[in-house]
Amino acid sequence: MCLPMDDTAMVCWLRTQVRVLDAWREELATRPDLDIQAITRLEKHYAWLTDEVTRLESPTSRQAA
Repeated sequence: MCLPMDDTAMVCWLRTQVRVLDAWREELATRPDLDIQAITRLEKHYAWLTDEVTRLESPTSRQAA
């Protein structure tokens, strides 16, 4: 399902999720019981979400909606 992305509240919420994932990344990296698989999954999700937010905030994305 595709939704128009003029909803600034949704983009703001997504930015908040990126910040939460960033804090979680930092926490996992400093834990003594380092779980490489969890860090790898989190890094992939963080990269994907960051790319999506960047894409949604781009002027061309807003023009297409």
